[in-house]
This record gives sequence, C-alpha cells and structure tokens, in this order.
Amino acid sequence: MASYLRAGLSPAAASQICMNQCRAKCCRGAWILSLSQAEAQVFQAKAEELGVEALVRPAAEGGGWIRFSEHPGERCPMLDPATFACRIYESRPQRCRSFPERMTPGCAISGG
Repeated sequence: MASYLRAGLSPAAASQICMNQCRAKCCRGAWILSLSQAEAQVFQAKAEELGVEALVRPAAEGGGWIRFSEHPGERCPMLDPATFACRIYESRPQRCRSFPERMTPGCAISGG
C-alpha cells in the first residue's frame, strides 16, 4: 500500500511538516493503531527500552492494538511530546509507514 503524499513532497519534507506544522496530528487523539504480532512485540520491547508505558492490547486475531486515548496527552506513547518526533521512527509499524493512504482533512502532507 503506497502512501498518499502531496505531489512533489519528499518523505523528509513530509516529516518536517508533520513535526513542525501539524504537530503529528495523526499520532494524537481518538486513534487506534493496529499492530501485527511482530509489530506488537517490537513496539513493546522499544517501549521498555525507552522506559515508556505502552498499553498494547492483544487482538483476537493475533497481533495487538493501541488506543492513543489511554496514554498521557491522548497520543501514541512513542510520540515525543516535546519535539513531536517518533521515538521509534526506524522501527515504526507498517500502518505508520504507509500514512497517509488518502487525502485526510487537516493533514498538509496529504493535500487535505
């Protein structure tokens, strides 16, 4: 699944817009992040390494999920609240890597 970046926008430029303009809006609020089994294990291990509490709930079909509203600031536990950078960017889940998949209102990198 390819991500939907605004025409001509490089991934590095998109990252800067995300951190500095919208302040990682996609990583805050009433979102639920679905994780594969391997992603759930990596996510939990990275959280432990960083000393971050991450409530990874088991999914019935395997894997897991995280409800951002269950974490301080209603955000992904891997989002640094000071810089709005992902603390596990190199190991982030596929769902995060493929965002945005369509034009999303309020998301400058999607053209929305």
